[in-house]
Amino acid sequence: MKRWFILLIGLLCFFVGTAYGAVEITGMRLAEKSPGTVRFVADLSDESSPKISRLENPARLVIDFPQTSFSSAAKQQKLGKTGFVGGVRIGTPFENTARIVLDLPAIILTEQHFLLRPQGGLGWRFVLDVSNDQTAVLPVTASSAKPAPTVGLNTLKPTKKTKTIVLDPGHGGQDPGAISKSGYYEKNITLSMAKETKALLEKAGYKVVLTRDKDIFIPLRGRIKKAHEAQADLFISIHADSAKSSSAQGLSIYTISERASDAEAAALAERENKADIIMEMDLTDIDPQAGSVLLSLAKTEMMNRSVQFAQTVVREMRKSVKLVPNAHKYAGFVVLKSPSVPSVLIELGYLSNKDEDKKLQKKDYRQKLAEAIVRATKDYFANISD
Repeated sequence: MKRWFILLIGLLCFFVGTAYGAVEITGMRLAEKSPGTVRFVADLSDESSPKISRLENPARLVIDFPQTSFSSAAKQQKLGKTGFVGGVRIGTPFENTARIVLDLPAIILTEQHFLLRPQGGLGWRFVLDVSNDQTAVLPVTASSAKPAPTVGLNTLKPTKKTKTIVLDPGHGGQDPGAISKSGYYEKNITLSMAKETKALLEKAGYKVVLTRDKDIFIPLRGRIKKAHEAQADLFISIHADSAKSSSAQGLSIYTISERASDAEAAALAERENKADIIMEMDLTDIDPQAGSVLLSLAKTEMMNRSVQFAQTVVREMRKSVKLVPNAHKYAGFVVLKSPSVPSVLIELGYLSNKDEDKKLQKKDYRQKLAEAIVRATKDYFANISD
């Protein structure tokens, strides 16, 4: 009995620890990476997504790790002045939040940060490089949803007056995609939707490029290449879903992540990613850095901008059409792997659902969807900096 009681207490402590402060900062390091650049590294017990802010008077960079605590060893560390960084301080400003503060000189600095997966006997590591390169400036504030972009000093670099949006109608040619019970092909719905959305976006003043404007097959990475060639400011891949249950319905939108948000998202990404293999174009081994691309995307500004646009689309779509619960989802779609273009994948609905099958074949319904995409696009570009 006593043994079971001790085991129960141990399990209780484990779950409490998991719920409150699931991640622990176990150590920190500060060193000059190169002349003019200082690197800060925090060792973590698990993956984390910190929020980074720039504060002034005095100048400092603040890194907040949610649901995180400091280990006893980390609390005892003293990181003094290194290069132009005056030192590192730690604290707990909110419950279950670990804060790290880098003291900076009163000069313009830039920063880049990323997360490293466990490898070579090392665990998760958060890495932050701070540079005193005065050709760029880090904005005063930032957030986990939209990390601080760098903006040119003095004379700002001219921005493109016309934003370019690449619309990617899913499937095509020998790859029909999902097929509805009425015999309608996903590839035809996505092409119609893309053309109708293109017309509305162009009317709103955007430059729009289609990855395909007819019934042809394009490899997944070929679609990414088209976005790069167009110097796209936004990439929207358009699809229609299918499910075993005919009752499944609603629109959803995806952004890239190494970990799928749920089993359905993982299965969908697996189906879509097979398109190249089905067409005898197995690209699995073409990019040796494919694994690192997902990781880097998850922590770069492009990933965060993708999330920002996705959330805006969800808000606008909700005004007009039915969405699935938790409509913004994450999965490892190949077509969303561009490291330089904010990218989303929209599932317009379920062709396996009789009602949605009929709706998606109607132009007036697709028009409502297109109008919501245009509203979301306007809002997105109005709230980001170049």
